[in-house]
Amino acid sequence: MKLVGITTRLDNNVYKVNESIIEKLKKYDIMPILIVPGFENNLTSILDKCSGFIIPGGVTWHEADEIIIKYALKNDIPLLGICAGMQALANIHNFDKDILSDQTIPIGNDSHYSQNEYAHNIQVVSPFLENILQDKFIRVNSRHKFKVSKEDYFVVDAYSDDGLIEAIHIPNKKFILGVQWHPEDLDDEFSERLFAEFIKNCHG
Repeated sequence: MKLVGITTRLDNNVYKVNESIIEKLKKYDIMPILIVPGFENNLTSILDKCSGFIIPGGVTWHEADEIIIKYALKNDIPLLGICAGMQALANIHNFDKDILSDQTIPIGNDSHYSQNEYAHNIQVVSPFLENILQDKFIRVNSRHKFKVSKEDYFVVDAYSDDGLIEAIHIPNKKFILGVQWHPEDLDDEFSERLFAEFIKNCHG
């Protein structure tokens, strides 16, 4: 059985992972390993057992996210960054545990923060993501108040209608992808293709 490590988020004194992520993995008979911040010195033995990683959304990120992303980059282990997880991936070369870094800045309004199932369109601009989604234009949800700016070490895969970066990947790796939306909360063909591709690339 494949094991996928997922970092938890602290909410009202409870470390948690959204049920929707777990449900996506259950479809593929994947066992999640929940990784709690604060045990960074003992992570290596756990990471060695994982076939892939998910860095989920949240208000900010943690040292555990940094360690996992760097481990995935070094060992070419599949990783899916979601919302703040994509922002963490974009900031990995300037990682200071502060979401307000040079690479991630406030949008300045709530145009990308919506509770609607679908909030806006995105345009896919890279063959990498187009091959996964099998489309150049899709609709996505949106629950973020920060945006990622361009840096040379990652490839931009998609933009929103108003020009915000919506997906990035690290070149020359099997599957290290970040998306700004929440595919775990969408029950559509594009979200299924995204998770299916992630799982397919996980070894084990």
